[in-house]
Amino acid sequence: MTKTDTDPWDRSRDRSLLQVYDLATGCIETLAEFDYLIEAPNWSPNGKFLLYNSKGRVYRFDLETKGSTLLETDFVGNCNNDHVLSADGGSVAVSHGTKEDGQSRIYTVPISGGVPRLITPLAPSYLHGWSPDGRTLAYCALRDGEFDIYTIPAEGGEETRLT
Repeated sequence: MTKTDTDPWDRSRDRSLLQVYDLATGCIETLAEFDYLIEAPNWSPNGKFLLYNSKGRVYRFDLETKGSTLLETDFVGNCNNDHVLSADGGSVAVSHGTKEDGQSRIYTVPISGGVPRLITPLAPSYLHGWSPDGRTLAYCALRDGEFDIYTIPAEGGEETRLT
């Protein structure tokens, strides 16, 4: 059987290693092994934890205890690997496929967990970055049949097409 773009990707046998690479020494340290797929680890600004996603949820990996905890995100449970921490470490922005239509929209959630705030009501929107001053999110989005790069205030508001 030949796989097509519409066939689901069977990830049931995937395994993951969470590793860090020391640029000064060239050493690789394995922090954890998982019998399932984890994606897109991101450093916290204070260097004490990593965030990663797995199975549609976002997890916090504590570098001291080497343990993972689920970030409570209320109804947001279909995240892809698009998540970015704010520069101050107080919030995380995520792309979430909504139950209503399955389309990706961007939300922000306090790093301690809580109720997500919708940032991009238009879909699909795929998060890619958060400005260092914390004011702006950047993302790719499909609008009028064309994918382009957009920005939007981190609190929500009017999007600006850049390309």
